[in-house]
Amino acid sequence: MTDRSEKNRPSFNAFHAKDGRDDKSYFTRVGVAFAHKDGEGHTIELDAMPVDGRIVLRTPKERLEEARTQKPRRRERDERTR
Repeated sequence: MTDRSEKNRPSFNAFHAKDGRDDKSYFTRVGVAFAHKDGEGHTIELDAMPVDGRIVLRTPKERLEEARTQKPRRRERDERTR
């Protein structure tokens, strides 16, 4: 079994960010980034390779705090898919 100590956890989550309507961006998690032992860089491991848009790296803590502070957005009836 692998030891899941702090040093083995990813420093960042990698997201594919694509611009959508109304100046909103849509994020899809595509991988993680691990810090090098010497602290001089990161190794990125992708589960998917986006062909457009951009890759955004965010610390896991940032995403959790954002999710906690944002109120769930209620979609209008015409925005819902059937």
